[in-house]
Amino acid sequence: MTEPTTKRKRYVREVKASWWKKNGFYKLYIVREMTAIPTLWFSLVLLYGVICIAQAGIATGHTNNGFSFDVFMQAFGSFVTFLQNPIVVILNIITLGAAILNTFTYFNMTPKVMNIVVGDSKLNPMVITALLWVITIIVSIVALVLLYIV
Repeated sequence: MTEPTTKRKRYVREVKASWWKKNGFYKLYIVREMTAIPTLWFSLVLLYGVICIAQAGIATGHTNNGFSFDVFMQAFGSFVTFLQNPIVVILNIITLGAAILNTFTYFNMTPKVMNIVVGDSKLNPMVITALLWVITIIVSIVALVLLYIV
């Protein structure tokens, strides 16, 4: 191994584990990054629902002639029973809050990274944010309407 060419002591800046607690921007950044945990929970819940429904398909033999609506409803019923557990309801409410926080911060950040020029001037960032919220509300209403129609 080679010797260092200098005798000076190397400067290593100490970083404490609570570095992010000193600045409000960093606090919001850490909270926004922590929304990945509830998102993982929601993904696992959806995966469990798919597994429950797949078990109904496996039990019926995956054929149209062998499909049993009763077996499907029993498998789906076990998923719904899981969703009705109070702990699962609380975790899903926390997940909804995390998703709303993530959406809010994303919609506020988007105009800062988009440089849309109309004519000779830059488009007002509030227009982009408002447009994103309007699209979100329209898509949500359409999804709810389709859910109750079907």
